[in-house]
Amino acid sequence: MRERSKARNEELFRNVNEQIEEISQTVKRDDPLMEYVCECDRQDCYEKVKATRAEYESVRSDPTHFIVSLGHQDPSLERVFASNDRFLVVEKLGAAALDAHETNPRS
Repeated sequence: MRERSKARNEELFRNVNEQIEEISQTVKRDDPLMEYVCECDRQDCYEKVKATRAEYESVRSDPTHFIVSLGHQDPSLERVFASNDRFLVVEKLGAAALDAHETNPRS
């Protein structure tokens, strides 16, 4: 049950970021950094992640990848796939990966 609650939180923030991305279509992909919502599974997280549109699109190219603030990874559900000094890209594993595919707003 706890894992499903975490997954719903991640899905919510991924959907918020999809709306931000849709609105930002007028911004060039390599323009300055934009703010996205951290897609971690912490219910009390309201942190922002700075990324270019191209970076965000790269994360979203795989439905099991999520963009999160530094230190917001959950090793019980995911592994760090990539990182830089502004954010982490985490990859969901197991049941969390299946859920990410099923709830992918781009599928």
